[in-house]
Amino acid sequence: MDIDADSIRDAERQRCAAIAAGDMTQLSDWLAEDYVHVFGDGSVGDKASYIESVTHMPRAPERGNLHVRVYGDMAVITGPIINHVHFPDRGLVTIDAFATQVLRKEGGQWRFTSFQLTPLRRQRG
Repeated sequence: MDIDADSIRDAERQRCAAIAAGDMTQLSDWLAEDYVHVFGDGSVGDKASYIESVTHMPRAPERGNLHVRVYGDMAVITGPIINHVHFPDRGLVTIDAFATQVLRKEGGQWRFTSFQLTPLRRQRG
């Protein structure tokens, strides 16, 4: 059992729970001050703009099987994500995607430093 990988998966569960609950204080605590977020449309935001986005477009992320790789005080998470996002002009939209996340251990706690969302193309059939 990899204790760091387990604690990282737990951090992601807690980050997702904070987002779904609309708890921006808890979400902020999980994000490093130099956090970078690449949205599915390719736009890039910092910690403040990401939190503002979640505040104005509530969402509930669901994570699938996560692959965690630990490199000392840095880690990378990759895996599927389904985001249920409430857009002001379109209502509830479900986005199937793949996410890549980077974390850094700060003062004994894992914090998210980077997130990139890549929407999946659905197969037509």
